[in-house]
Amino acid sequence: MHTPANPRQPGQVLAAISWVLLIAVMFGGESLILLLTSGDPPTAQQEQFFRAGHGHAGVLAIAGILYSTSLGRTGLPARRQVVAWVAYALAVFMVSGGMFLHAYTGEAGERSAGVWLTAAGGVVLAGAVLYLAWHLIQARDDAGIAEARA
Repeated sequence: MHTPANPRQPGQVLAAISWVLLIAVMFGGESLILLLTSGDPPTAQQEQFFRAGHGHAGVLAIAGILYSTSLGRTGLPARRQVVAWVAYALAVFMVSGGMFLHAYTGEAGERSAGVWLTAAGGVVLAGAVLYLAWHLIQARDDAGIAEARA
């Protein structure tokens, strides 16, 4: 029999979405292979930044699975868990998307909108990770206080 998830803990749903997003990264790998084997090969810059965007997307997507499951251990209300996860996911798209954008619109050795998007994504990513870390520490401290009172 299926037991419904606690609506106050959206971690399972967020983790499931994170797993599905990993499929998008796999399609990105296929796109890279098609790009490299096409009749019109990419420039060195395009290849470099496409690989960087794809690699970052993959690593951050896997870390997103851990992020979503860790949110359930914080004691945060469901809405704040969802907002934190959305911020993390947005940051992943900004970081890797900026690299893809720079690959096709930027010039070698020059800053572009893609570089700025990647940097902004890094700031959002750092904020989302620090938010999670802080609330994991708070949850641990809260659990310790509850044990001491029991």
